[in-house]
Amino acid sequence: MSPAPGYRHRDTGALSSVGNDGYSWSSATTEGGDGLDLNFDSEYLGSGDAHHRVYGFQLRCLSE
Repeated sequence: MSPAPGYRHRDTGALSSVGNDGYSWSSATTEGGDGLDLNFDSEYLGSGDAHHRVYGFQLRCLSE
């Protein structure tokens, strides 16, 4: 199992994908106000998927 933090589901509040996937919020948003994420798993590194802000993704400061 990897140290991937997973996320907190917007409907149930349950932790999901812990040890499998990692999600962080990017500073970008869509026109509708949804947030864009940075995400990874054991075979993939991606960005730009839109999610409603009620999902509990982690925040990471990458620069000041």
